[in-house]
Amino acid sequence: MFQSVESLIWGGAFVLTLWLAAAGAERQRLDPWSMYVAGVLGLFGALWGGSVFAQAMAGNGIDFLRLFSGEKGVFGAIMGAAVLSLSFLAWRRLPVLVYVDAATPAIFVGYVMMRILCFMDGHCYGVVSDVPWAVHFAPNTEAFANHLAQGWVTTNAAQSLAVHPTQLYHALLGVVAFIILLRMKTVVPGKHFASALMLYGGGRFVIEFFRGDAAPIFGPLDVNHIAALLMLAVGLLLWRFRVFQQSMPAQSLTT
Repeated sequence: MFQSVESLIWGGAFVLTLWLAAAGAERQRLDPWSMYVAGVLGLFGALWGGSVFAQAMAGNGIDFLRLFSGEKGVFGAIMGAAVLSLSFLAWRRLPVLVYVDAATPAIFVGYVMMRILCFMDGHCYGVVSDVPWAVHFAPNTEAFANHLAQGWVTTNAAQSLAVHPTQLYHALLGVVAFIILLRMKTVVPGKHFASALMLYGGGRFVIEFFRGDAAPIFGPLDVNHIAALLMLAVGLLLWRFRVFQQSMPAQSLTT
C-alpha cells in the first residue's frame, strides 16, 4: 500500500511539474512542446545524475545504468537535468535562459513533492533534537539504522530518537522559493534562474547544518555545504553580470 502511495506521489510530481513548466512557457509565449521535451529529458537526467551522485557519496561503487532504484542526490539530479534539458534547448537554438526562467517555479513544486517522499521514507533525516516539532522514524528507515549503529537505540526499539524534520525544512524552502519566483516580474532573461540558485543555495546551506546523514569534509561543512555555496556563488555572479547590468540604464553602462 505504501509503495503504491509513493509511486502515485512520484508520478504526480512529474506530471504536475511538466504541466506547470509548459503552462509557464505558454504564458511567456514560448513553445510549450519544446518545454515538455526539455522537461522529460531533464527528468531522465535528474534520475541518472542523482543516482550517480548518491552512489559516489556512499563510496560503494557506481552503477551508471541505475535510474529508478536507490537514493538520489539533489545536486547530482540538478546537474544531470541541466545537461540534458539545456543541451536540447541549445540544439534547438532556443533562448535557453528564457525557457529556464519559465520552468524554474515549476521545478520547485516538484522539489517540494520529492521532499515529502523523503519524509515518508525517512531519508535525509536531521540531527537528534528536542524541539517541539521533532519527529521519530520507524525501524525500517535510515534514521533508525543510523541511531542503531551509533548505539543510541536497541534493535527492539519502536522508533528512532527525535530528530529535526529536515525533509520538511527542504519542502518549506521549496514553497517559499515557488511563491517568490511566481510573483517575480521581469523582462531580463536569467533573473528567475539567478534568484532560484541564490534561494536554494542559501537555504540549503543553512538546512544542511541540521542534517544528520552527512559527514563533514572541511571543518563543519559537508559536501552538500560546498555544493550549496557553489550554487549560491553562480547565482550571485549571474545576477551581477547578466541581470544587474541589463537592468541598468543605457547611459550608465557607457560611462
